[in-house]
Amino acid sequence: MTIKTIAAGLAAASLCACSLAPGPYLDTNRLTPPAPPEQTADKFPVHAIDVAYFRQQRAAAVPAVCPLSCLTAQTRAGYDYRLGIGDQLSIIVWDHPELTGGGTGVASLPPLPSAGSGSTPSPGPTQTQGATPITPTLSGSGEGGLTVRVANNGTIFFPRVGRIKVQGLDAQQVQEMLTKRLSKTIRDPQLDVRVSGFNSQSVQVTGNLRTPASEAITDAPLTVLDAINRAGGALPDADLQNVGVTRNGKRYTVDVAALLETGDPQQNVLLKDGDIIDVPDRSNSRVFVLGEVNKPTSLPMNRGRLTLADALTGAGSLDVKTGDPRFVYVVRGADKTLTPDVYQLDMTQVDALMLMTKFELQPKDVVYVQVSNAARFNRALEQITPTLQSLFYTVQLSR
Repeated sequence: MTIKTIAAGLAAASLCACSLAPGPYLDTNRLTPPAPPEQTADKFPVHAIDVAYFRQQRAAAVPAVCPLSCLTAQTRAGYDYRLGIGDQLSIIVWDHPELTGGGTGVASLPPLPSAGSGSTPSPGPTQTQGATPITPTLSGSGEGGLTVRVANNGTIFFPRVGRIKVQGLDAQQVQEMLTKRLSKTIRDPQLDVRVSGFNSQSVQVTGNLRTPASEAITDAPLTVLDAINRAGGALPDADLQNVGVTRNGKRYTVDVAALLETGDPQQNVLLKDGDIIDVPDRSNSRVFVLGEVNKPTSLPMNRGRLTLADALTGAGSLDVKTGDPRFVYVVRGADKTLTPDVYQLDMTQVDALMLMTKFELQPKDVVYVQVSNAARFNRALEQITPTLQSLFYTVQLSR
């Protein structure tokens, strides 16, 4: 039997074995391949990770500005609580207990019913005839003052003054208004007005927190960090770099991690009524390490930070047998655009070991280690070696 006959027999046997070989197989006869592209693939510039790169980044660095800073007109120092529907005020008129339920003056309110009686106090004698029938809750407390509740129309009723609009005002403005009105019947009235019940304004705090809940806004300014602390603090897998504050239907990102690490006050946003604070997990703050490494993996970012050295160490470093240390790539922009930014680190340079500890990765960056030319050649040999061995043994048997 000649070698040509043996080769022809092997070729025929291989054709038959293709359809009978075990393992996964997909019949492509029913598939229509896509048309070849009319233009060549785009090419992307590669930025070297060297000393010049870090000098350029340092010169172009700008301080981080929270996008909510332009929407927060008030600061912590100039904060004033504004009254809303459902809030309660405690009002004291000094030396005039008849106005706060502690005496029996001519213009005082009638005695309040005892608790559980279910009756509603009638308006005072100075109330204008034909006024709206909405009557706020009144409770006389002697020296403690009179507690009034802001009605649904944003008003309160007070003896000798009548019904006044207080929604949107602070306690100081209500005090000045009552003082001006009472000065018509009382000489130099002295009033003390304070908010005793905060029921009209709140924020929702959700996400990876120990006790997510609705939190009331009080006369003490409420910031993002305060809201997270009131909710029991963040869980270990919380992503504090991308805390969301939804205001007026739009979500803004606040970097609470930068606030904790550097004390950036612009990230500690002053919250308003109706804000929603959500603390996500770190599932979207990951980087992927692929290519010629000992353990390809995805790594979560620690408080929004992860360096290139951390990523390579977490993947077990480069594979010394197959990896090419001259071509360590970082592909960025997968979650923002279809045009990636590509960075390259040459680990054979002495300063590369320092620069890789300073190169900060971003969420969803892909770190890829290129295969060496020798490894590619060896892998090609591994693919054709079984075929060459089969041919060799067949020839030997034919002899």
